[in-house]
Amino acid sequence: MKKDEKKRAKLVGIENPIFEKNLQALFQQDEILATRLFAMDSQDKYEIFVNKNDPIDINIINKQTLKYVYDHPAKDVEAMLEDIEKKYKRYPVLYFYGLGNAILYKGLLFNKTHEFIVVVEPEVEIIYAILNIVDLSAELASGRLILFYSKLAQYAHFYYIISKSEVNRYVKLYDLHIHTTFYDDFSDDYERVNKDFAKAISQMVANTGNSIDDMLIGIRQHIENLPDMITGYAYKDIVNKRHELMDTAIIVATGPSLDKQLPLLKKVAPYATIISVDASYPILAKHGIKPDYVTSIERVVATSSFFKKRYKGFDDDIFFIVASLTHQQTIKNIKPRKLALTIRPQASEILFGLGRFGYLGIGHSTANQAYQLAYVLGHKNIILIGQDLAFSPDGKSHATGHAFKQDDEEIYIKAYGGEGVVRTTYVWEKFKNQYERDISSNNNNDIKTYNCTEGGARIEGSIEEPFLAVTDRLLKDKKPKKLPQIKMVNQRDINIYLKRSFDVIERKLKIESFVKSKIEETFLAVVEDIDAIIKLRNENKITEKLFSKLLRLVNKIDKVKDIIAKKKFSSVLENIVSISVYYQELELAKISVAPSESKIEKVNKLVEWVEIHKYWLFSLAGGLNADIETTKKASKNLVKEMKKRGILPAGGEKILK
Repeated sequence: MKKDEKKRAKLVGIENPIFEKNLQALFQQDEILATRLFAMDSQDKYEIFVNKNDPIDINIINKQTLKYVYDHPAKDVEAMLEDIEKKYKRYPVLYFYGLGNAILYKGLLFNKTHEFIVVVEPEVEIIYAILNIVDLSAELASGRLILFYSKLAQYAHFYYIISKSEVNRYVKLYDLHIHTTFYDDFSDDYERVNKDFAKAISQMVANTGNSIDDMLIGIRQHIENLPDMITGYAYKDIVNKRHELMDTAIIVATGPSLDKQLPLLKKVAPYATIISVDASYPILAKHGIKPDYVTSIERVVATSSFFKKRYKGFDDDIFFIVASLTHQQTIKNIKPRKLALTIRPQASEILFGLGRFGYLGIGHSTANQAYQLAYVLGHKNIILIGQDLAFSPDGKSHATGHAFKQDDEEIYIKAYGGEGVVRTTYVWEKFKNQYERDISSNNNNDIKTYNCTEGGARIEGSIEEPFLAVTDRLLKDKKPKKLPQIKMVNQRDINIYLKRSFDVIERKLKIESFVKSKIEETFLAVVEDIDAIIKLRNENKITEKLFSKLLRLVNKIDKVKDIIAKKKFSSVLENIVSISVYYQELELAKISVAPSESKIEKVNKLVEWVEIHKYWLFSLAGGLNADIETTKKASKNLVKEMKKRGILPAGGEKILK
C-alpha cells in the first residue's frame, strides 16, 4: 500500500460520518492539515452552538474572550452572502480570511462563476469543529473550496494557488476579505497572510515575464544552441548515473560572507557534492577548491567572462550545467570542458521533446538552479553558503574576487537569525522567494536545507546553523567521493534529436504563420467598427442600439480565439500568447467581472471589451511575427549541422526563407 493510501486508510472508521467525509476530501489538497485534524479529539478554546430548528444558524464562541464570530449567525451570513454576490458575483476567484461557520462559502459556491474560493483560518480548533458539523466534502474534493490553516500556510502554498492558470489571469482582482469583525483580533496574522499573497502575485508576474524582447532572446539562443546541446553531455544521463550517490551537497554562492567560509569548504570538499554558481567558479579555482558542478542560467554575454580563463588539470571532470538559452559566447568559453546544456521547464523549450536534456531551472537565479540540481541528484542534505541575498554591513554585494558589483537599492528584509533587517534588492528578494518555495516543497520530502551563510538575509524554511557544526555532523567519517564518469550522447541519438528538432521548428513555423494570418484577417475585419464605436463613446453617444453590433464583433473575435485555443496549436502558441497579451488579459479579467445588469451597462461593458481586444489582436499578431522571424534566423545553426551530417531533408533550407 502506498504512503498516501495508508494515511487515507487511517481516516476510515471515524465515528462522525461528516468529519470522515470532510477529512477524506481535505486529504487530497492538504494531507498535513488533514492528518493534524485526525489526531485531534476535542477543542478547549472554542464552543459551537447549533440551532436544531435552523441548520445554518451556527455560532462559535471563544471561551477565553467570550467573543462570538457572529451577532446573529443566520441573518449575518445571509446579509454577507447578499452583499458579496452583489459586488463580486462574476469573480471567478475570491479570497477570505476566516472560515467562520463555513455556511457563507457553501452559499457562494452555488454560483458556478466562482471557480475557486480560498479561505485562510487562523484557528485549527474552528476548522476541526466546523468539519465535524458542516459537510464540505464536495466543495473540498472538487478543489473549488481551498482551505488553509494559517500556521501551516506559507508563501510557497499561496504561490502554488496564484500560479494556477485558472487563477493567475485574475490577480488584479485580488482582495483578502475578512469574514467578520471577530477576526480583527488576528490582525497581525491577517497582515502576514496578505503580504505573502502579494509576494506570491509579484513572483508569479516576474516568472511570467514582462518583456517579449527578453523572451525572444531566450527562444533565439535556445534554438541557436540546439546543436551544441545535442552533441554534448545529456543532463538526464548525469542524473541517472549519479542519483543518490552522495547524501550532502554544498551550494556555493558569491555573497560577501563566502570569504570566511572558504578555508573550511576546502577541507570538506572531498566528502560532499560541491555545486558552484557561475560567479563562484573563478573564486573557487583561485583557492584550489574543485566543484563537481558549475551552474549557469543567464542569457547575457557578461556571464561568459566567468569561464574565459581555463584551469588546466583543475577543470577535469567538472560538469558545467548551463541553461540552453545561454549566450553563445558562454558556450565558446566553456568548451572543450564538459558542458551539459539543459532545457528549462518552459513551454517553448518542452515543445522540442528533448527530455533527455531537461528539465532544470525554475526561477531567475543560477543559485535556484543549483538548489534544484542538488534536489534532483537525490541529496538529503543541502547546505547553502555565500547565499547572503543582501549587502554586507560595509556595503559589499559580493565576495572578494567577484567581477561585478550590484547597484544599491533601499529594500529591507528580515536578517539571518531572525533579528533585525538587512538591505537587499528587488531581484535578490525574488531569488529568496524562489528558494523559499523550493525549500517548502523539499521539506515535505524529508530533505533538509541548512543555511550556513552566517549572514545576510533569512531564507524561511531553512535551518540556520554554523557551517562548521553542520559539516562536523553530516560529513563525519565520510569517505572521499568517487563519482562515475558520463559518456557523451552517441552519434545515432544525435541524428535522431537533430531531426526531431528540425521537425518541431518546421511545424512551429507553419502553425504560427497560419494563426497570424487568421488574427490579421480578424483585426482588419473589426478595427474600423471598433474605432467608430470608441469615437461614439468619446462623444457620449453610446446607446443600447449598439448591442447587436457589439455582439457581432465579439463573435468574430471569439472565433479566432477558438482557433488559438485548439489543442493542436496551444502547445506551440502558449508561451508567445501569454507574454504578448498578458497585460491585456489582466485588463480583460477586470472587465469580465464588472456588473452589467441593465442593457446600457452591458453595452458599455462590451465597448471596453472590444476596445481591449483591438490591442489584444494587434499585440498577438506582432508577437507571432517576431517569433517567426526569430525562429527562422536562429535555425541556421541547426540546418548547418544537419547539412554537415547529410541528414537535412530535401528543401530543408526553405524553412529559413
